[in-house]
Amino acid sequence: MNRLQKLPRLTLLCSLLLVGLSAPLGAAEKAPQGLHLRIGTILASNESEDFDPKLSRMKNQLEVIKYSSYRLIKEEVQKVQWRLNAVFEVPGGRSLVILPQEYRNQRLALKVRLLQGDKPLVDTTVRLRNRGYFLLGGPAHEGGVLILSIFAMTP
Repeated sequence: MNRLQKLPRLTLLCSLLLVGLSAPLGAAEKAPQGLHLRIGTILASNESEDFDPKLSRMKNQLEVIKYSSYRLIKEEVQKVQWRLNAVFEVPGGRSLVILPQEYRNQRLALKVRLLQGDKPLVDTTVRLRNRGYFLLGGPAHEGGVLILSIFAMTP
């Protein structure tokens, strides 16, 4: 077989090889259309020993923080698009700004900023499992401290 006769076979072989190599790349996780964020504002204090039953799923994690009382004082849910800010109002004139950054290996990366006016109190990136939550210790509030529960899931 001369070179001209081998060319169609070589082209076919190269094309199949490229298709075969691109399949695993396409199988990588594609970022979903958006995600659901649920932000819970919890007041932790030592003024009583009450534990809000709405917080039962995170009781073990909260008790590590060493307060005797935990009460959910606010909860807000938003559907958020990737790389767009979501703003949640936090008691005490604060705001929580969350920017969804990445989705890989069933984990979400979120840029999290807690602001008092224009002053950043917290500015970090957190990674959590899809359908998981992250507890963020916050500022003093009404004889205790605020703890922010950040829950995220893809639709």
